[in-house]
Amino acid sequence: MSDTMRLYYTQPRLRETGAAVLEVLGAPAAPLLVLDRTIFYPEGGGQPCDLGTIGGVPIESVVEEGGRVLHRLAGAVEAETGRSLPLVLDWARREDHTTQHSAQHLLSAVLLRLFDAPTVSFHLGAERSTIDVEGRPLTEEDLAEAEAEIDVVVAEDYPVVTHLCPPEDLAAFPLRKRPPQGEELLRIVEIDGIDYSPCCGTHVASTRELRLVKLLGVEKYKGMSRVSFVAGRRALADYASVSRIARASARAFSSSIGELEGKARGSVERLKALEASLAALGRERAALEAALAASAPGGLASPALLRFADRDAQSAFESARAYAERGAVTLAVSLPELTAVAAAPGPDRLGERLKGLAQAAGGKGGGGPSSFRASFPDAGALEAFVAAARAELEG
Repeated sequence: MSDTMRLYYTQPRLRETGAAVLEVLGAPAAPLLVLDRTIFYPEGGGQPCDLGTIGGVPIESVVEEGGRVLHRLAGAVEAETGRSLPLVLDWARREDHTTQHSAQHLLSAVLLRLFDAPTVSFHLGAERSTIDVEGRPLTEEDLAEAEAEIDVVVAEDYPVVTHLCPPEDLAAFPLRKRPPQGEELLRIVEIDGIDYSPCCGTHVASTRELRLVKLLGVEKYKGMSRVSFVAGRRALADYASVSRIARASARAFSSSIGELEGKARGSVERLKALEASLAALGRERAALEAALAASAPGGLASPALLRFADRDAQSAFESARAYAERGAVTLAVSLPELTAVAAAPGPDRLGERLKGLAQAAGGKGGGGPSSFRASFPDAGALEAFVAAARAELEG
């Protein structure tokens, strides 16, 4: 077993090179290669692996095992031991991951200094990244303060350097987090006096390479605060998208971008008022329909079946409830939403009686003693349930 020379540390901007095959493992159709040197970073430290090609064949994954870096290919390649193969790095992916990871170090340092919020975990996602931090719940105002601090560090172009040292020398560094155990040589990534962190990932050479770090939001997560962010090209793309949407929305409201928030809030309030009025009218309509049905010769049949080709499930339920208030166990169907609802004048075990029938027809739903609701994948399943439910209610 031989160690692999990690060129992604010593020559982080190297995009193409050659390497000799040391071992060929796995199936020939998807071999696992060990090389004497590599430009491909293996998954680890919260950072996904690099991708690219080896011998023209795409890489599926890169992992570390002991002192070796294992490259799994998506197809067969002529790779007998000792053969030299060309390596080509997916530079756009590497640059993106490097930028997000370095931004995380800076963000974690700033949140710790400003709010005494230590980072517990980091996830580098395909669209956005997140960190989970302990301490008091963070607010949007806290994020704005942190983002302003990060902007200063990015603009002032602090160098990012890596120190290699044995564990016994760690006392020289004010580390933000504990180093891994059992390592003979540790990599300490420093953002020029701002942050010192043990890390095996790839990083930018200076904070100016981050270009822009945008904090997207914060939410509660398992007793911690989860902060979402993007950096570099991702942040610029996010800004361009938000700006485009804001301009289009302002045009739709015949307003400036500065007036947009107020216009939007006013529209939301008006919409809520209209929805409340519409719901009240729907209840009135349901009550009138139930009253008319009750005044007809013979009164209300129980159970009653109502079918609506132009009403949503909530409107159908209002009708079922109005009928139930006049003494009829009622099953109502919203054909547009493929949903059946039921209501009873009082406790009638509706949920218990109808849930199994809905499941048997492929539906999902449930209810309580006097109400029930279930949705179905297609009209056939809905009709099968209606037939079975009607027989149950009539029994």
